Amino acid sequence: MTERADFRQFYRDAHKVDLLTDREKILMGLAIAIVRNCQP
Repeated sequence: MTERADFRQFYRDAHKVDLLTDREKILMGLAIAIVRNCQP
């Protein structure tokens, strides 16, 4: 359970950075999901 909480905090911190637009963050997430062959 601690690993999940750590990941959630990391995810929040990563998305606080204003160097990327929301569009870029979404596209990167989509690209990672495709590369990892995640099922919908």
